Amino acid sequence: MTSAPHPNSASAPQIRNPRRLLILSPSSHSTSTIPSLLHCLTETPVADPPASFAGYTTHPPLRLTNKYYTADIPIWVDEIPLQTAVDERTQTESQTQTHTAGEGKSAPSPAQWAVEFSGEDARVVRDAIGALVICIKNLEDTSASLPAGTGTTDAGTGSPESRDDVKSLKEFLSAVGRVKGVIEEERGEVGDVPVLLVLVGGGKGHKDGRVRGEDDDLEELDGASDEPFSVGWWEDQLFEMGMVGVEVLEWDPKGEDGEERNVYGEYQGMRRIREILETHDWAEPSEDADPGGFSDDGLEEHLLGLDRGENGFDLEVNELEREMLGLRMAIEHGSDGGEDQDVDEEDDDGLKVESLEALMMRMQAIRDMSSELPESERKKFAAKAVRDIMKEL
Repeated sequence: MTSAPHPNSASAPQIRNPRRLLILSPSSHSTSTIPSLLHCLTETPVADPPASFAGYTTHPPLRLTNKYYTADIPIWVDEIPLQTAVDERTQTESQTQTHTAGEGKSAPSPAQWAVEFSGEDARVVRDAIGALVICIKNLEDTSASLPAGTGTTDAGTGSPESRDDVKSLKEFLSAVGRVKGVIEEERGEVGDVPVLLVLVGGGKGHKDGRVRGEDDDLEELDGASDEPFSVGWWEDQLFEMGMVGVEVLEWDPKGEDGEERNVYGEYQGMRRIREILETHDWAEPSEDADPGGFSDDGLEEHLLGLDRGENGFDLEVNELEREMLGLRMAIEHGSDGGEDQDVDEEDDDGLKVESLEALMMRMQAIRDMSSELPESERKKFAAKAVRDIMKEL
């Protein structure tokens, strides 16, 4: 489902050379997940789906539109064989002793892929990445349906962490995490590249413990979030692997995105995926960018209004303050306020209002401090400040 264009998007500038969206999937998952993901994300079906999505770059770009920019984001797709699949293929090739003339080298394991993608030769590719979507088929917890005392080495029994399919997926995710760390180190900022882990077909064999139901409270949801292969369970696995800042969400290709939100007030499914991508800065720094496009801090200059005259930053601050004030009013008056209103919701709303008040004070402080800086330093200071605040909003 594509979100409606922002009412002010008609006048928003076009990002001429945006960074790329990289979509990664295990080879054994790609043909069953990538076509539906691309179709739903871009509203364009995959024409003649290939047998392999390794190096797939021919899909139409993702059109993103908001009040600050419009951009056609090129999409790169790649797949990485899971280690068990690599071992099985290597064994089969060894047994058959097949040597085909002109045949390319075999696909790398996750560890080999990470080494190659982190090398100096791949620096230009890393520099072009704006966001990363990891797409996997979510697993099912089948242990609850087994008789007591049953135990095998199969992928469907035992503790989740001991399963072969879980180990393979965690090795795959760990390889992606190493590349994520390299990119962040090169750019000098953690979180510069949003990373999403999309659990395709989520909801089978477990429930989403982070969805707020009509009668659910936060304690019940927190307990349910530990259920194997739930969003919370995967978040814990990623944290233990050192992959901090990865957004985990479930998406059902056969479902429909509605107004349902999790306990943090975030939309779910494809709507959440697009929301994250639409609020990201896709402008690619370039010393040779043409005058009509964005170069270096060009997008930040537009956001700040520095290219509109001396008071451009003040105008942007005022606009952000109005947006935050409107959000505050929505929080304070958006509910009915009846006697049965949940106490936890009231506490959450109070915290949100306090946070917005703090943000408004920060905006005023930014305006005051930036006025004392030289023009060059003022731009860098203000750009970073607004990016940080927009992330919090």
